[in-house]
Amino acid sequence: MNLIEIFSFIVILGAAVAGGFYPLTRREAAMSDDGFPYGESFTAGVFLALALVIMLPAGLHLFEKAYPQEVLPIAVIIAIAAFLILLGIEHAAVKSKLKAGAGALTPSSIPVIMTIMIAIPSFLLGTAISLSETENALFILAAVLAHKSSAGFGLALSMVRSKLTVNETYILYGVFAISTPLGIIAGADAKHFLSGDTLVVVKAFTLSIAAGVFLYMATLHEFSNAPFIRHCSTARSFLVMLAGLLLTVCVKVILELGHAG
Repeated sequence: MNLIEIFSFIVILGAAVAGGFYPLTRREAAMSDDGFPYGESFTAGVFLALALVIMLPAGLHLFEKAYPQEVLPIAVIIAIAAFLILLGIEHAAVKSKLKAGAGALTPSSIPVIMTIMIAIPSFLLGTAISLSETENALFILAAVLAHKSSAGFGLALSMVRSKLTVNETYILYGVFAISTPLGIIAGADAKHFLSGDTLVVVKAFTLSIAAGVFLYMATLHEFSNAPFIRHCSTARSFLVMLAGLLLTVCVKVILELGHAG
């Protein structure tokens, strides 16, 4: 792994540990905590910009490079598929939770499904860091760091409020914590073992999936608790979200102008 990948591995793992530390170590107090509304709103804006301004265009460009005669927007199709798959999984999780009723503790299956749903995209985002150019990798890293801590906090809360035992909670949270770092390793290995058009296609495929993942995480993840729905209904949170979006776009444009000059 190169320096950026090693740095990303360490800080992302640290963000995951930091995000879950409070709920996992202060279980009783965590029961009534409401998270970080402004932080989640800002991150939602960053995710939206990353998906539509950086990742999806990169995926389209790489697919065009690998398949110059292809007329279908392969990257868009893959991003939409990733978005819809996550939507389907979340529908299943919500139905399971509704069947359980409004009991004191959530069934263990709910945090397990949530962990799988977050861990798999997190793995792909880690892979995207390794397979992206340095600039884009840093953008993705910043967004993943913000998401890893806030998602870790929310995931740890769901685990603490479920029927999982303490040991099961720590094991399950460990799966979430290590998912992105493992993705970074997988991406680094892919660059080492793959080359030419094969590497281009793998990069394009991964970035396209990541675009769909980020778009979903920004908009519909956890439905009624999604930042766009829950927090951005207030003017202040909406402006915070917009600031995250515009800041990401502006930094990207400035960097591109710098290269052009």
